[in-house]
Amino acid sequence: MSRRRILITNDDGYQSEGIEALIRAFSRIAEVIVVAPLSERSCSSHSITAHKPLRAKEVEIAGVRGFAIDGTPVDAVILGLNVFCNDGVDFLVSGINRGPNLGFDVFYSGTVAAALEGAISGIPSLAVSLAISSWNNYELAAHFAVKIWEDFSEILERERDLVLNVNVPDLPDLSSVRGVAVTELGDRFYFTVVKERSASEPGWKEFVFEEDKKERTLQRNTDFFAVYHSWVSVTPLRPYLTDYRLCEELASRVGVVGDE
Repeated sequence: MSRRRILITNDDGYQSEGIEALIRAFSRIAEVIVVAPLSERSCSSHSITAHKPLRAKEVEIAGVRGFAIDGTPVDAVILGLNVFCNDGVDFLVSGINRGPNLGFDVFYSGTVAAALEGAISGIPSLAVSLAISSWNNYELAAHFAVKIWEDFSEILERERDLVLNVNVPDLPDLSSVRGVAVTELGDRFYFTVVKERSASEPGWKEFVFEEDKKERTLQRNTDFFAVYHSWVSVTPLRPYLTDYRLCEELASRVGVVGDE
């Protein structure tokens, strides 16, 4: 495969261990451009900065020139594609996230949102996450990011609006991984619980969101099942959320726009 240009970003901030591992791995085989948030912007989903200017400064990350911006992961992608990558890019890689992005959590994830922004702009993308446990093995996650990018490069080049959501189990070495599994999004394994606490200022109420685990059933075809059983999970995602099957049923009851 000929040498490609890859835009790398994340939501943990440009100084995170995960993005450094990703840069080291991909810079061996591609030209890498890095544009990432100045600080951690986890759970920012697809938010953008709309009411204030964005600032950027040139930085060096793992020996590669890049830019740190005081915005969200999606801001970083928009600036990267429109300002800092004048010659264009072939692929976008977002990560490596500190923690998994499984099931419905993809809707909250800044890591996945950055990859989806790439797909919206016609740049096939990977979102890469490490299901942190005992090892913090970002090098393992970076290895599989490159492997999946290479193994699916033909599909990625053809499907320009595609995101591959990659979740890597945190294991001590390559031999501990059972393989790569193509999966579906699973259900959430926790509830969001809202708790009120004493406010720091008079006249205000203060709340925090916490996670409360719920009983889960790990269906074999899901990303949760794969990672739990030491497989690398790959879930194909698209930015289109239209339920085309239900569109037909709804249209059969009310008609279609444009009908005489």
